[in-house]
Amino acid sequence: MAIVLLAAPLFIDLAIATAGNLLRPRASGTAGQRGIRLAVVIPAHDEAAMIARTVRSLIAAGCAAHHAGAGRDANAEPWQPPVFVVAHNCSDATATVAEAAGARALVLNNPRLRGKGAALRFGFQAAQATGANAFLVVDADSIASPNLISATGSALASGAEVTQCRYELEKPASGPFKGLARLRVMAFRGINVLRARGRAGLGFSAGIFGNGFAVTAATLDRVPFAADSICEDIEYHVKLVCAGVRVRWVEEASVWAPLSPPGTAQATQEARWEGGRFHVATRAVGPLVSAGLRGNWRAWGALMETWSLPLSRGLVALLLTLLLPLHWLHVFALVCALIACLYVLQSALLGGEPARDLAALAMAPAHIAWKLLITPLVLRQTRKRAEWARTRREAQQP
Repeated sequence: MAIVLLAAPLFIDLAIATAGNLLRPRASGTAGQRGIRLAVVIPAHDEAAMIARTVRSLIAAGCAAHHAGAGRDANAEPWQPPVFVVAHNCSDATATVAEAAGARALVLNNPRLRGKGAALRFGFQAAQATGANAFLVVDADSIASPNLISATGSALASGAEVTQCRYELEKPASGPFKGLARLRVMAFRGINVLRARGRAGLGFSAGIFGNGFAVTAATLDRVPFAADSICEDIEYHVKLVCAGVRVRWVEEASVWAPLSPPGTAQATQEARWEGGRFHVATRAVGPLVSAGLRGNWRAWGALMETWSLPLSRGLVALLLTLLLPLHWLHVFALVCALIACLYVLQSALLGGEPARDLAALAMAPAHIAWKLLITPLVLRQTRKRAEWARTRREAQQP
């Protein structure tokens, strides 16, 4: 029974995702119903090597949105979306490089204000002081699709309070671990694209992933961004759902981030994410169950999302059920396995190279074994408050 309780949230979430993705993606909306003055906020901690390309991609997207007039009232003054980079407790030249690339650098040096949440609050306040009434959050190592700002502005202008676009990893060009890297990219796509897209297709809140999400100033007044854990995106999404706010999915726009290198950097990053997620999940149960019992049906979907195991660990749990001589447990495992197969197939189809992605599944046993090996590191992270830290990556050309 414990195995069922552990695995059930994951496979319920996967069932929602696979069912929702069978429906036609909903349009993000049409602009013109309310004036949106969107600003981009980039929280950055020691990102001098990556920030220039991020800023330039967003300025290009902002120029495109400005000329298109997305999210702007026909009678309103022209609005050029500004890009703010919050250089938070940096020991490098992040602020200088960001300004040289065309951003407005905001320096926040305060050892007592730690974490991405503090940087975002500082950025939101500064952006609002310039006249912005909505904020698009993009990570400092990412690049944006040319239509990111226009598509986000259109969704907000049509009434969305919070939006989330596609968030994917850049595919590796080459390397000795290319198969494993492609598998990681597909797994990431499943979490941050397929599941969000599927939830939105069934009317649930899409979720936010800390990169490529936007929120209006009015929503921040209603639901303050008081999220300071390492998984501040999940923490804030729980608050939004409990307050009755649904995150709208923006299908047509994307942000891409680089893949962390295999080895220590990957292990540390994934352990911090998994440990931080568990830390948030234990505190989310009470508010989400309470909201669900009061008739907020989207809270049940958020509860399944928050308590979902990584798929690799969920599959290990299913294998353990086969060791128990219980027929109903074997039926449960079979149904969950079928759901997982449909989910993986859909993840591959969403990537544009399904044959190569499916071939990368040959590396799945090695990936699952690796996830089991880092379990002690994950458990250590659940017992402490993780710090916001830069994951080591290769510098990118601006």
